[in-house]
Amino acid sequence: MLKPRLTVRTRRRRTNVLWLVGIFSCLVVIGMENILSSTFVLDGGSTVYGYLLKQLGFLVMGLLASAGVWHLGYPWLRRWCGTLVLISAVLLFAVKAIGITVNGAQRWLGYGAVSFQPSEFAKLAAIICTAAALTFFWECHGDQQTVVERFTKKWRIEHLAPSLLAKKKLFKSYGLLCLLPALFLSAIILIQPDAGTAIVLFVPSAFMLFCSGIPLYDRHWSYKKIGLWTLAAIVIGVLAFYFFGHDYQKDRIRAWIYPEDYKKTIGYQITQSLIAIGSGGVWGQGMGTGISKFSYLPEAHTDFAYAILCQEWGFLGGVLVLFLFFALIYFGVQAAGSCQDRFGMFLAMGITFSLGGQGLVNMAMVTDLFPVVGVPLPFISYGGSSLILNLISASLLLRVSYDNYMAAAKAQDLSAQQARQALRPPFMGH
Repeated sequence: MLKPRLTVRTRRRRTNVLWLVGIFSCLVVIGMENILSSTFVLDGGSTVYGYLLKQLGFLVMGLLASAGVWHLGYPWLRRWCGTLVLISAVLLFAVKAIGITVNGAQRWLGYGAVSFQPSEFAKLAAIICTAAALTFFWECHGDQQTVVERFTKKWRIEHLAPSLLAKKKLFKSYGLLCLLPALFLSAIILIQPDAGTAIVLFVPSAFMLFCSGIPLYDRHWSYKKIGLWTLAAIVIGVLAFYFFGHDYQKDRIRAWIYPEDYKKTIGYQITQSLIAIGSGGVWGQGMGTGISKFSYLPEAHTDFAYAILCQEWGFLGGVLVLFLFFALIYFGVQAAGSCQDRFGMFLAMGITFSLGGQGLVNMAMVTDLFPVVGVPLPFISYGGSSLILNLISASLLLRVSYDNYMAAAKAQDLSAQQARQALRPPFMGH
């Protein structure tokens, strides 16, 4: 059976799907190799494959969960967004109450060798809820009366409709209200304390709002007033950090600004990270032969996995991973822009900003372009919760891109079988 000739639009969306599959596959494979290389020294001589086998187990669980999500699609998530946020909040509060401590941080739930990091689940829940809220606004065409009537009817609080309709200024800040779920979950994580994860959770929702076109403030505000409020928020944030920030957070800022002054104390980790990256040169020391993982670089298999990769794969390997994350952002944005369903568009946008942004922040942190924030590198760093939720997020993004392609193929009068046949890469034959 010959593959049908595709139009330009269908071919572009087909390319988008294949690129995303290739990007995620490459990141997973690179991550598995890097985990084996950076952890065989931690197994105490029992087996060099201990951590790798655990991560492969998490990979299987993640792929099974991803297959289920792919089969169900993404529209159903909109109906359950509130429940997902509630579950996330309960789990995060449970971490504060009965969470287990690993490496001095209380961020996990579990018992014995089995643990789960609820903040990873909360990242995806915040994106889903923000996407649902933004979609709800545009489906109501931005009309206050329609928004209030549909909202109060859905939650069975019709008696509050008159008072909500009277709050004109509150409605003009609808965009900021969309951020409340993400802000709420970020605040709980900040209490743990885990400022890095809180920022990574909140920023994608803020980017989604920025790209949605929904106003953030009263449109009658002057630029001078906006500037004063922005300046006031920055000053308040700096003062709050100075007076209420934890000592270890302040130490990270000092180590980032003055790395040479603290290279043997609080700046030891970032100093060793830079040494590992620099010692890799252009071609690297070779897979498995990097020396920094031998008790020199702390957290070499988790937050600082990128440093070990650069040491063993060299400059070219580091650029390859950087390229993959930039490509993920590019094709993720393309998938979001091609989606005709608003919820799918915002969902794809949020997942793209989350995975791509977290990857760039981690690499900036490891290379001392950003303070150490304790954020893992998606698909590369060791961690079961992170890998499973990242695979689920990837599955949702791929489903949006795949649905875009199938819609274009249908508009071209191709059958579903013909569309799937055309989706095969050339080397797979007929």
